Amino acid sequence: MAKKRIRLGMIGCGGNMRHAHVPRIKKDGAVDLVAAADPVRKQTDALQEQFKRKPIQIYTDYKEMLRKEDLDAVFVSSPHSMHYEQVSTALRKKLHVLCEKPLTVQSRHTKSLMALSKKQKRFLCVSYQRHYQAEYVYARELLASGAIGKIRGMVAYVTQRWGAISGWRMEPEFSGGGMFMDTGSHLVAASLWVTGLEPESVSAFMDNDGKKVDINAVVNVKFKGGALGTLNTFGNARFHDERVAIHGSEGCLVFHLHGWDVKSFLLNDEPVKIPKRVKDDTPDAAFFSWIRTGKGYEQPNFALQVQRLSEAAYKSVTQKKPVKVAR
Repeated sequence: MAKKRIRLGMIGCGGNMRHAHVPRIKKDGAVDLVAAADPVRKQTDALQEQFKRKPIQIYTDYKEMLRKEDLDAVFVSSPHSMHYEQVSTALRKKLHVLCEKPLTVQSRHTKSLMALSKKQKRFLCVSYQRHYQAEYVYARELLASGAIGKIRGMVAYVTQRWGAISGWRMEPEFSGGGMFMDTGSHLVAASLWVTGLEPESVSAFMDNDGKKVDINAVVNVKFKGGALGTLNTFGNARFHDERVAIHGSEGCLVFHLHGWDVKSFLLNDEPVKIPKRVKDDTPDAAFFSWIRTGKGYEQPNFALQVQRLSEAAYKSVTQKKPVKVAR
């Protein structure tokens, strides 16, 4: 049976949209990119170049696009502080939405969007790729089954040459924060999603390294039930390296990523063999499947936890003391 075709619009046509999402759209084979909105002409020109055989209707104003085009769904990849207005407008137009991380820069806005998607009966997906990678999916299963016993603690970090970038990410009014808000969002989301831990309080330290936003961050977390952990981001490193070590009463589970690929996945220092039934996926493919089948969807509650923890971390730095995570 042929796939149901999906009419898609884009809000934001920057490098992330063109290099990460466009290949996944093309791979699906039954998604028609009919329109895109971006105020920067060179971004839309670059997008058009990727779709030479299928011209796209281009807009500088996303609201005009949503008003004029007959769409089923939209992808949003724009400055973080713009997500709330853009996603809420799309949901009110009865469109399904996939949004880049973080969903919003304020937890109250994240909560509002989740409620709106439920009210409008439309899917809302946050593009956290690790939640669809086989290693993370299986790790979540292992931890839920008690493979390492009760979780006692977690140590996680990600490094990147993040501080060398320019543009809106370095402007607080657009980014909402620095590397911890941006790349760190992936680390926090994956750590909370895999472990099921619920943060209670945070004590954080950040260094802007001469920039307007944080470049390095050390975030100490106390979780419900007594587990402790650290979630750390270092943005003045030479390249990407990422490790998550989860320790329990009966063992430990460790991930190592380098250059954005999983290099090792260990249970008690032994390589984990992932069952064939657990497949790699992407948020894009899952999103398209939800639209076509209506099956497998769960609201992105982890996105709300991420933002609540992030807010507490930035507040802790400002107030120079531990801060409780909102519930």
